[in-house]
Amino acid sequence: MTHQFRGGWIGGRWISGEGEPFSSRNPASHFSIVATGNGASEAQVDEAVQAAKQAAPGWAQTPYNERKAICLAIEQFLDNWKERCAPVMTREMGKPLREALGEAGSLLGKVRVSAIAQESLPSLQLPGAPGTTRWKAHGAIGIIGPYNYPVHLIHTHLIPALLAGNTVVYKPSEITPWTGELYGELLNQLDLPEGVVNWVQGGGSVGAALSAHPGLDGIAFTGSWATGRKILEANLDQPGKLIALEMGGRNAAVVLEDAHLEQTVHEIVIGACLTAGQRCTATSRVLVHSEIADRFIALLVDALKRVEPGDPTDGDTLMGPLATEGAFLRYQSAMESLRSNGVQALLAHRNGSGGGFVYPSVHVDKDIHPDVWRAYVREELFGPNIALEVIDGDEDALERLSWSPYGLSQSIFTGSSARFAWWVENSRSGIFNWNRSTNNASGLLPFGGVGQSGNFRPAGAGSALHNSYPVAVLQKEHGAFDPDPRFGPLVRATFAQEKETA
Repeated sequence: MTHQFRGGWIGGRWISGEGEPFSSRNPASHFSIVATGNGASEAQVDEAVQAAKQAAPGWAQTPYNERKAICLAIEQFLDNWKERCAPVMTREMGKPLREALGEAGSLLGKVRVSAIAQESLPSLQLPGAPGTTRWKAHGAIGIIGPYNYPVHLIHTHLIPALLAGNTVVYKPSEITPWTGELYGELLNQLDLPEGVVNWVQGGGSVGAALSAHPGLDGIAFTGSWATGRKILEANLDQPGKLIALEMGGRNAAVVLEDAHLEQTVHEIVIGACLTAGQRCTATSRVLVHSEIADRFIALLVDALKRVEPGDPTDGDTLMGPLATEGAFLRYQSAMESLRSNGVQALLAHRNGSGGGFVYPSVHVDKDIHPDVWRAYVREELFGPNIALEVIDGDEDALERLSWSPYGLSQSIFTGSSARFAWWVENSRSGIFNWNRSTNNASGLLPFGGVGQSGNFRPAGAGSALHNSYPVAVLQKEHGAFDPDPRFGPLVRATFAQEKETA
């Protein structure tokens, strides 16, 4: 049965969308329609922003412990809610049900971690400073979420924003509108004042209207570099607006000659295949040292041959489908481009049946024009594909990594702590992993990248740093007069003359 999703929630009430109609589809079932409805109109986006603006002063003045208690109350609703949400998430974007349950169940942990981070903000106050540092909320924050983590990657921005005293307008991905609505229903059970959290449905035009809205004091976006670039351009004349971007990666695993091969193959397979490669931290490049290349490549290819996509509702399924028909077709086009340009496949791409299913593939840098290979490793494909290169050493690998404009997550496989430290010092990335997958980042640490991966506004434990801003508060005791040696005598003379003429 097709679900009819609602257009959003504004100022404490449900709204019917007055914008363009759209649908979500099941990528594991021939892209059949799951949910349908209308997005918000531009006027409704404006209404949502105004509701958030009106609620912002009162929410910022609410004592922090009250804001924290309201957010922590999510615990009492979470168990029943995640059992409703996870199957819908799986139907809308194809994530295996166990992954969807894990995502839905992680929301309470995010509240707790964010509270610790908020309470640990640095004072930025040096000894002897003539005042204090305080942190102020920005005001109303817009959040635009992606489809691959349709709940978590809204929640990971929303909770730190609320704890810092901001109000929110969020837009779920148009690929997962029903999931976004269920998240809204969960938030509605919290004791939030009207207007503190608002949300609207819709596609790119709604996201564009929200991100450029002059009434917002900040935007948090997770998605592609192309869209992130448009958000930056749209806000060039709004320099006072916080822009926090997380825009994907072309993440590499560097396998050095002393790597533990079983551990390494395991971590790379996880990195490439979780969520069918549709994670911004997915492993999509592997650079292996020539001394171990033959054996390592044979083992990696054999392991990936054993990974089969399947029904995401089956608990034993390793990998579901690509999330949309558009993503599936773009991925096919990319694979065909590699074939037509003569890029050698060690494990050839092939499709499954019934929807957006694809098998893992591996392409190698061999007997190919360098420009073709460099163009390949510059682009994020968002599927279970690995670009494999043989390296002569660390410097060679570092040079090859510079061909990509992204810098989100790297993995270095070596037994040497000194070599890993060299990589952390000399390479540019937001996340470094030692002998572990590029995937499965921790919310207890900052989550963000450099280059086309981000703009130094990390999520995770780093969110508290940009959801409020530091202000200096300087003061003197009332009536204290410590005259400047040059201006003080002038002022004293003025007051002395006033006394004489009184």
